[in-house]
Amino acid sequence: MLEESPRCRGMRDLLPADMARFRRVEEVFRTACLAWGYQEVRTPTIEHLHLFTAAGTLSPQMLGRVYSFLDWDGWSGERVVLRPDATIPTARLFVEHLQREKLAKLFYIQNVFRFAEGDEPREGWQCGVELIGDTQPRGEVELILLACQTLERLGLGPVEVRLFHPGIVRSVLAQAGLERADQVRVYDRILDGDLTALAELEERLPSLGAPLRLLFEGEGAGS
Repeated sequence: MLEESPRCRGMRDLLPADMARFRRVEEVFRTACLAWGYQEVRTPTIEHLHLFTAAGTLSPQMLGRVYSFLDWDGWSGERVVLRPDATIPTARLFVEHLQREKLAKLFYIQNVFRFAEGDEPREGWQCGVELIGDTQPRGEVELILLACQTLERLGLGPVEVRLFHPGIVRSVLAQAGLERADQVRVYDRILDGDLTALAELEERLPSLGAPLRLLFEGEGAGS
């Protein structure tokens, strides 16, 4: 038996039993999306790096984990990446092909690649839904119901929904009087799911305790 796998680190093989579970998730998600009137799309595995840097939606930590390389063309080359996220490429797809549509209801099931330390997974799969052109609250409700429906049909209930509004978080951090660099650093950690940043921030600025708990724990200001 080999002491070390010849597979690339952070990558995994899917055996027949794994594929059966994988296809089950795909089937349930795709069925739910189609029932709500969404159409499936797929974007290339390789995209231009500037697509992600210009959008400004990926944190510096995330951009630091992308797989990037030069796509040579004669004496010049464009830096490209293995997509680290499927949302931004789908937005590009909309602008390039569907911009004339007043309403676009799209979904995708695509792999994404992000560098990780050690044996942590470096390839993952993203099931995503994009509702473009609907600015009414009903659109947000529709997405939440679709997500809950999918998880419940997969037997992953009961479902707890947590809503996150980047604008509100940025506003709270700005009003706290933090330096711009500190605001960006804390926000990026929160965006990456590192909520220990909240405890550290509350320790430095106790007055932020109630607003932060209200945002992330659903507790009242007087709790």
